[in-house]
Amino acid sequence: MNRNKNNSRPVDPYEEQYQRQLEQFSRMAGESGGEVDLNMGSIDDAFAGYEDSGSSYQSPQGNYQPQGSYQPQEKYPTQGDRPKNSGRPVSRQRPTAAPATRRTRPQEQPPVRESREVCRAPKKKAAPPKSKPGKKAVKKAKPVRREKQYNGEELQFGRHKDGEQTYEKSHPIRSFFKTVIILLLVMFIGLNALLYYYISLVEQRGRGERTFTGGSLNSSSVTNILLIGSDTRNADEFGRTDTMILLSVNKSKKTVTMTSFMRDMYVEIKGKNHNGEDVDLWDKLNSAYVYGGAELLMDTIEYNFDISVDDYVYVDFFSFIEIVDSIGGIEVNVTDEEAAGMEPPMREQNKYLGQAGSTDLLSHGGELNLNGNQALAYARLRYVGNADFRRTERQREVISKIIDKVKSSDPLTVNRFAKTVFSNLTTNMSRADMTLMAYKAVFSLNYEMKSLRLPAEGDYSYGMHGDQSTLDVDIDACRELLRQELYS
Repeated sequence: MNRNKNNSRPVDPYEEQYQRQLEQFSRMAGESGGEVDLNMGSIDDAFAGYEDSGSSYQSPQGNYQPQGSYQPQEKYPTQGDRPKNSGRPVSRQRPTAAPATRRTRPQEQPPVRESREVCRAPKKKAAPPKSKPGKKAVKKAKPVRREKQYNGEELQFGRHKDGEQTYEKSHPIRSFFKTVIILLLVMFIGLNALLYYYISLVEQRGRGERTFTGGSLNSSSVTNILLIGSDTRNADEFGRTDTMILLSVNKSKKTVTMTSFMRDMYVEIKGKNHNGEDVDLWDKLNSAYVYGGAELLMDTIEYNFDISVDDYVYVDFFSFIEIVDSIGGIEVNVTDEEAAGMEPPMREQNKYLGQAGSTDLLSHGGELNLNGNQALAYARLRYVGNADFRRTERQREVISKIIDKVKSSDPLTVNRFAKTVFSNLTTNMSRADMTLMAYKAVFSLNYEMKSLRLPAEGDYSYGMHGDQSTLDVDIDACRELLRQELYS
């Protein structure tokens, strides 16, 4: 039996056949790109099944004599012999350089077939490296890195290596609501910025000294704001107030009530005047503003009618003209008598406005669209109907018409109206109070509008005090009416 020159181990023909088959399998695996277990163990393990076949194999430790009657089927070719159907001579000796795929069993450890390593075959066929002479050629299977194939789900953003999804794909409905929320948030911020701009146009005055602020008609559900209208050019003139309307918003009952206080009511005016001096006298209600401004007027109302009033908004009549014109006028049903009675106040207004006296005069009544000048004359009309009683009704009617017109107007008209109103108002409320009041006004647009007059029918009598005619009122009856209509 031949021996390898580089190894004392004898050359066995079956070992050579095994190595050739192993190389052939390696080439096949390299061409197909598959994975093949190239660690097949030692040659002794490969032919361990022949122990009972009777073949003779000389191991490095000595001669091994297997038992059995196995005989090789063909003769090993020697030098000079030629195998059948082959024209190439077969050399007796193995080449000096052992192939890289050959493995020699380490002598210090027995082979363990269960510990085979699995490696990946190369995608392309590569020539085996040659080992240096004089050294044992040890076959080492070189692992081939292959790109892991990922499916569509694993390639989604937000997945861990184990395939667990951390961010789910957005659902269309969820995306829709997110978009709506973002748009609403942007609109909310924009509207607040616009509201802040409007509020900055208002003329603010500090809260003056008050004397009476303990009215028993008080509730957290009711907000009272006193609307003051005067025929003067501005609030610094302190003229008589022909319009005094208490605007009460009841969020529990969802009502907005406009209560007109008749200007000729004979009441006790008690509080502080403009110089801070105590005032205690009897006079018409509309003269309280002349003595001590808005603070004395609120004190007089709270002292006589026992209702809490802390905030006021002042507007002069000529600013009222601009407010009505900003929304394009209001629709009012005017009688022929009222159209004729509007001429005196309108000529007076034209004089202050610096225009011809016949401007905007009405020749007849009907369902008319009144501009600012005409609407003001309609609200000031006193001598048609039941004198001042009918006039307060017209004033409340005009305010209601303005609110209804704003509700149905386009955004540009509403913006023009808001700029006009806020730039012509004077108030004692802070910006924070005005912002809160604006929110309340928005939510109260659909509240029921109610109208009230003080004194009511049967709660007053005509009187004369000095040289002026007055309304002598039943104070207790007025208080009870306010309690039932505004707080019950």
